[in-house]
Formats: sequence, structure tokens, C-alpha cells
Amino acid sequence: MISTFSFLSTRKVFLILTLTFGSFFSAWSQEDTDSGDDFFREDQFYLGASFMVIQSNQEGFSPQGLSRHFQGGVVRDIPLVSSGKFATALGLGLSFERFNTNLNRTIGVNNKLHYSIADENSPPMFFSLHSLELPISLRWRNATPDNFAFWRVYGGVSFRWNYYNRIRQDTFELKNSDDFENFSTVAHLSFGYNTWNFYLAYHLSPFFEKTSFDTNALPLELNPLKIGLIFFIL
Repeated sequence: MISTFSFLSTRKVFLILTLTFGSFFSAWSQEDTDSGDDFFREDQFYLGASFMVIQSNQEGFSPQGLSRHFQGGVVRDIPLVSSGKFATALGLGLSFERFNTNLNRTIGVNNKLHYSIADENSPPMFFSLHSLELPISLRWRNATPDNFAFWRVYGGVSFRWNYYNRIRQDTFELKNSDDFENFSTVAHLSFGYNTWNFYLAYHLSPFFEKTSFDTNALPLELNPLKIGLIFFIL
């Protein structure tokens, strides 16, 4: 069982990671300068917020309210050409997701798990996921070393460790359950001008951990599509 992380602990983890990677990137950039490296780099902090359109393979599924996603972290830019117009990037960050659903959760025979579509009078069920993410991307921008306002298109995947989760429905609450996959992969695309950039993302891996499900239960799967904004800060 993964240990419980409070919101305060999450902020501490994020602060430590940001300071560690920020110092690392700064030292690396200084090393590049000292060695006469003429490559243009765009090392960044990023912050993003999105709402999620939750899709399901079950016709009766209906999101209850607004599901949302927040992310933040740091990115190390790795130019592929000296102009810096084409590059790859490797980063580290934290992600928070909250899913609002019309599901019910029950435990059946042999402690096997059942999820079912709730009736109209049932309270909504909320899923919360906290993740450590490793984004990898390919980048294009029409930037120059003395121009910080430019067009950009970044796309790639994020590998995530879902280190904390919570399920809540009315008075019921369960933390760090085995219902969800501990590791996941998300495809992402961002594009825009200067600081403002649109953000799209889609989960490529299963949402639920199927080994804990009853084989006769509803073959449920959730596929969130994230639509929002991401801000890159030099």
C-alpha cells in the first residue's frame, strides 16, 4: 500500500523537486555557457490547468459536474539544432486530477470489486489522483536568443506514478485503494504564442487496475480528454 500524502506533503515534494531541478538546470546552463555552447535553450517552469471531458465505454455513464486537472514542474530543453527551433525536452513535475462520476462501488464475493452505474438519486462519486510525472516532448518554436515572444508547438508523452488516490461518495471515503493503476502514460500536445498556450492530453493506459475486479462485473473503463491552458515561464 502506498503511503498517504496530504496536500501539505504534496506541496513540500513539489518545492523540493522544483528547487533541486532548478538548481541542476541552472548549473547545467552555466556549464554550457562556460564551454562556449552556442545552442539556444529554453529551460522552463510550467504551470497548467484543464477541465476533463470523461469518456466511458458504458452508455449510462455521465460526469457529475466539472472534472479538473492541475500540473506544474520544470523542463530541461535539449536543442537538436543550434538555432533552437527544434528540440527535445525532459522534465519532472506533479499532477492532480479530480474525476466527478455517477458510479457506485461495491465489494462482492471473495472481496472482488464491482463498479456500476448509479441511479439518479445517488450522490456523485469522486476520484482524486496525485501523480509524479516525467514529461518527454519534441518541440518546435520560431524563437531566437533575443526574442522571448514566439510561436511554439510541443508534443510528447508523460510517464506517471500515481502515488496517492482517494475515492469519496457522500460519507464514504477510501484513500490509496488498489482500484487504480499505479503507473500510467498520457499523450500531450501544447501550442500557442508567448506565455499563453492551449493544452490537450489523452490517457493512453487503463484507468482501473483490473486484477481487483470481479470478472462478472461491468467492464468499465474511463478515458479522460484534457482541454486547458499551460503556461511556460523562462
